[in-house]
Amino acid sequence: MNTFRYRFGDAGRSAYNTGPGPQYVYQYFGNGPEDRESRSRPLATDLLAGLRRRFEPPVGFGEARRILAESHTVLIDGEPGSGRSAAARMLLFEYRTLRSNLREALAEDDEGNVRLETRPLPEPVGLLLDLSDADLPTWRTVHDGLPGFHDSVRRSGSRLAVVLPVRLPLSALHSDLAPLRAVIHRPDARLVLQSALREAGLEDFRDLPEDIDRYLKHEPALGEVTRLAWLVRAEAGAGRRENFADWCRAAVEALTRRPQEVARHVVALPDGRPRALLLTTAMLHGARSDAVYEACESLLGCVDHPLDDRPLLDREDLSARFAEIRAAPDQHGRVTFTEINYDIAVRTHFWNNMPGLRARLGDWAGKAVALRSLMPEDRRLLAERFAEQVLRTGTVEDFLQRVRTWADHADRHVRKAAVHALTYGSLHPDHGRAVRKELYSWATSSSLTAALTEVLTDVCSGELASRHPEQAMVRLHHVARRTRFGQEAEKSLIGLALGDHLLHHRMLERLARGLADSRDADIRLFAALASPQRLTASHPASRARTLLDERGVHSSLAGCWSALFGNVPGARWHGLLHQWLSAADQAAPDRRAQLLDILVHACRQQLLPLALLYRLALPHRVAPLVQQKIDAVQGRLRTSP
Repeated sequence: MNTFRYRFGDAGRSAYNTGPGPQYVYQYFGNGPEDRESRSRPLATDLLAGLRRRFEPPVGFGEARRILAESHTVLIDGEPGSGRSAAARMLLFEYRTLRSNLREALAEDDEGNVRLETRPLPEPVGLLLDLSDADLPTWRTVHDGLPGFHDSVRRSGSRLAVVLPVRLPLSALHSDLAPLRAVIHRPDARLVLQSALREAGLEDFRDLPEDIDRYLKHEPALGEVTRLAWLVRAEAGAGRRENFADWCRAAVEALTRRPQEVARHVVALPDGRPRALLLTTAMLHGARSDAVYEACESLLGCVDHPLDDRPLLDREDLSARFAEIRAAPDQHGRVTFTEINYDIAVRTHFWNNMPGLRARLGDWAGKAVALRSLMPEDRRLLAERFAEQVLRTGTVEDFLQRVRTWADHADRHVRKAAVHALTYGSLHPDHGRAVRKELYSWATSSSLTAALTEVLTDVCSGELASRHPEQAMVRLHHVARRTRFGQEAEKSLIGLALGDHLLHHRMLERLARGLADSRDADIRLFAALASPQRLTASHPASRARTLLDERGVHSSLAGCWSALFGNVPGARWHGLLHQWLSAADQAAPDRRAQLLDILVHACRQQLLPLALLYRLALPHRVAPLVQQKIDAVQGRLRTSP
């Protein structure tokens, strides 16, 4: 079966005029088969390669390419839905030498506050800074740091593509940055759709049916156009209709479904029992029928619905009850609606039109995720769908308060639901920064429980680490060093840092600032990250030969050793020092000099550590060279004023 990736460009951020009367906008964070992968890895090479196969360059793309080539930075402007984000990704992907080192830049500091970091980049990278959802105050803060960020990008040989906020006034852009701005205009939507359909494996169509033409005349966002292609592909795979025109008609109906249609369906149901089944099916769409039934009974209990006191054999069977709500189990017993994407419309209806029910639904979701009839994937989807609705209709504080309760729960299934919900929230386009800020607050708390430590570690070791690895690294570091339950966080942190050249570099910088506190976790982390074998191994994603060859690493390592020499008992680090000296014994002259210079530099202002270094070096063949370097340092100390 062909696989279709559908989250391209500005997916999920468009409105379609459904005719006269009130207009409603449904915003989708994703419901396709690869949404989790695309959310967590939008710059993954395989996803970008797929995007390139269906990419239709927008008007102005050539000018954006020229600016990026000449200036190393391009600021992409354009109307919403014109494909700005897709264009930014494709511009970066064109640099073959950077494809293995593409990253998202965040306009926030380690704590989650709005700020554009301008630290030097040790190696060339491709950076995407998507500010399409930023408000004007956020833009002003980021704008102040953009010239310094641009300078860091240029000096390192990197490339930076910035997606500007929607309809940013020209007066809000400094004149020095104006030459970096490129305006793009949407390409022909028919070409975009045809390319996406072919990528979906639907290559035998000649003409687009009338339903598609009418839809495209309203100029939907390009993200919705590619979403339409996925819906056509999903409808074809469902086997409910036989030809391409019918698939297209059903897909367009799913995208343009009016809220009144769902409202009429809900009102037509005779009482609360089928309505509960309708909502439960929407929340557990794709789960087995017995799980949907059990969850529905749980929901009825949470809303104090009267019990059905009829004899069991007098009640409708499940198939009849599902038919009443336009759903049916498949051959594997998994329940779905007979209309594509109907589950989204149902969830939206209940959260929009029954605000008094929301608190009860929060109670229910916390109980439902613990039901043993649910499969792990069902629990994940239930947690994410609940998070989606709360963040769409409530406040981020409501969401965090609920999920914090889940995170401290005794049931591991409920804690796992908290992990899924927090992961969803941390990557949310509108609320992600606030959720990440709260995760930082939890990670730095002095009263972390074992349960909350487990949840934090899982969140920061999962999709957050794929999407925003430096944010995950910072939070894992705080968890590892602040609680006795932090062993798993420590392991995850080591794996994360060792798997990424830049993170390895950044983590050494952090340790240089904190090792003087003599925390056990930091000492163990340094031992793992400062192994000479790790430092001198080449990294496939880095253009630098080794980490030891990068700018700034020597200073960080010397700072770490200095903290150990001056604050930590020798028994804690003698083993690592002997590793360094043994590695220097075996190394080529240049590498030997690097390792020893770092050690001597760490002791340069302290005579006692210099003497200790010499004593510990005596069993090694490099002892004479260590003595020479120490003598040179001591000579400078004696002659300094």
